[in-house]
Amino acid sequence: MMDSGHKLDDSEAAASPAVSYSRPEEGLWIIGLRGDVELHLMEEVEAATGVALRQSRGPVLFDLRELGFCDSSLLNHLLRTTRQRQVALFGADRNVRRLLEVTGAETVLPLYPDLDAARTALSLPPSPDRP
Repeated sequence: MMDSGHKLDDSEAAASPAVSYSRPEEGLWIIGLRGDVELHLMEEVEAATGVALRQSRGPVLFDLRELGFCDSSLLNHLLRTTRQRQVALFGADRNVRRLLEVTGAETVLPLYPDLDAARTALSLPPSPDRP
């Protein structure tokens, strides 16, 4: 686990209250989010995203299977990240899907049911190592 004041550097795989994992995988980077991601935890998500953007040139996928709740700070972060890299989401529950729908963000942040669907849509080969 990571102390709330500690920023991830390029050599760390993220493990924090908001980020369950962050790793490269065959041409893309996957960041797993968990729990309730609100403004006070965004530094951790931003740090993990920064590592992904520095260490990879491929799309960034956010795994939302363990995400309980998110506020507009996460949505804004995801939208800002699309300015730098292709971003996709997978595993969102109905509340997150509804948030994307209501805000219109679904047109910018493609949402897939699982990693395989995201890979297919992004034309990436399937991987035997799944998050």
